Parts: sequence; C-alpha cells; structure tokens
Amino acid sequence: MKVIHLHGVLADKFGEFFRLDIQSAAEATHAIACQLPEFKMFMLKAEQEGMRFAVFLDEQTEQGNVGEKELANATSANVIHIVPKIMGAGGDAFGWLQVVVGAALVVVGLGLTPFTGGTSLAMVGAGAGLMVGGAASLLMPTPDLGDQDEDGNRANYGFGGAVTTVAQGNPVPILIGERYIGGFIVSAGIYTEDNQ
Repeated sequence: MKVIHLHGVLADKFGEFFRLDIQSAAEATHAIACQLPEFKMFMLKAEQEGMRFAVFLDEQTEQGNVGEKELANATSANVIHIVPKIMGAGGDAFGWLQVVVGAALVVVGLGLTPFTGGTSLAMVGAGAGLMVGGAASLLMPTPDLGDQDEDGNRANYGFGGAVTTVAQGNPVPILIGERYIGGFIVSAGIYTEDNQ
C-alpha cells in the first residue's frame, strides 16, 4: 500500500490523501480516476488550459522528481506526491537574456557613477527597464498578431496594387518623400450630401 498525497487545487477538490495498492505514479492517477470520475475530467481540462503537475517520490526534492518517461516505472517509494507546477505562460530564452543584460547594465552603471558624475545613471535606468521587460516576457505569452493574408489584409488595386489595409497591432509606415510602394489606408470615409 502506498500513500498518494495530492497538493494544491487537487487536494482542495478531491482530498489530500489516498491509500492505494499500486506500483507506479501512473497507476496512482489511474486508480484515483477509477474511484473519482471527475478527477479524470479535471486532469484533461487542466491539460487543455496549460496547467501542469509534478510528481515526487517520498520527499519533495529535486532528486525525488519523476520525469514524464518514468511515470509508469514501478517504485519502492511509500509516498507519491502530485503537486501543481507554478509557471508563467511565456518563458522564452530571450526573456532570460534581457534580465541578465539588464542586471549587468545596472551593475556597470552604478560602478561608473562616481567617475561620470552621475551621467551613467541612464545605464541603470536602461538596465532596470530591460530586467522588467525580460521578467514580463517570461510570465506572459507573446501575442499572435495574425496572418498578413487574413481578411482585412487583401490586395487593393486602388493604390498601386499593394495591400492597403493593415490588421490591428501591425505597424503602419509613415511616408516621407515620393511613393514607390503601396500605402496603408489608416482612415477612410464616404459622406453623401444632397446638393440642390
């Protein structure tokens, strides 16, 4: 008999402890789902919403963490912990790079302050901005601006045959000088008047 210890939202919904005769972590979730059909539905819905869970054997340490390929392996552990993972929606490597470069700018800017009479404080501000922007990109997903060929971005032959509309969120170029390319119509309207 093994103890399955659910944590977080799982413990709130389904109870904290289960004693089951199982051999692996995969068997543990299957056994709970057989007893509580709503557990299986919750886990499927949680995956669709991007929620992830970590499985630990005996103690909740990095060494006790079970990888995805090891879930079906038999275990001699007495306690199996199933814990919700805390994670942001973003998390690309560029966000970490921003944080590291920002921290470096802050350190260099503060180090140079006595020698530059305070003008290097601009580096501190830029570094702080990079760190905040990097942290934000790690926590938030990158918005999808859509395909350029969607409705609203079709070719219009009124201004040289190029695409003359732009979807929300895409940049609009500003023309300075002579036009060699198609332009984007930012605003247009038709007004009717009765002239008598």
